[in-house]
Amino acid sequence: MALRLLLPLLLIAATFLIAQAQGIGSSAPDCCLKHSRKPVPSGWVKSYRLQGPESGCLLRAVVLTTKKNKKICASPTDSAIQKLMQNLDKVKNDKKDKKDKKKGHSLRARGGPKRQKRQRV
Repeated sequence: MALRLLLPLLLIAATFLIAQAQGIGSSAPDCCLKHSRKPVPSGWVKSYRLQGPESGCLLRAVVLTTKKNKKICASPTDSAIQKLMQNLDKVKNDKKDKKDKKKGHSLRARGGPKRQKRQRV
C-alpha cells in the first residue's frame, strides 16, 4: 500500500529533476560573446539594451536591435555607439512627450460641459 503511494511521488520527483537538468523553464540570458567591429547605420536601429554582469553576462556590451529584429553586439565605450544611444533616448523621450501632450489635450476637449438639446415648444 505504501509502495503504491510512494511510486507516483518518486516519478514526479524524477521528472522534475530531469526537467531542471535540461534547463526547461529556466531563463538563461542570451549574452553577447564579442563586440562587432563593423559600423552600424543609425537608421537600422530601433532600440538597444545594456548587457553586463548585472544581467548575468560576462561581457559588457550594448545589444542593438535593428528594425528587422536582428541583434548586434557593440562596445559601450565606442563613441559612435554612445551617440546612437543618446539619439535613441531622445527620440523615445520626444515620443513620450508628444503622447503625454496629446492625452492632456484630448482630456480638456472632452472635459467641457455637454451641449444641451433645445426643446421644441
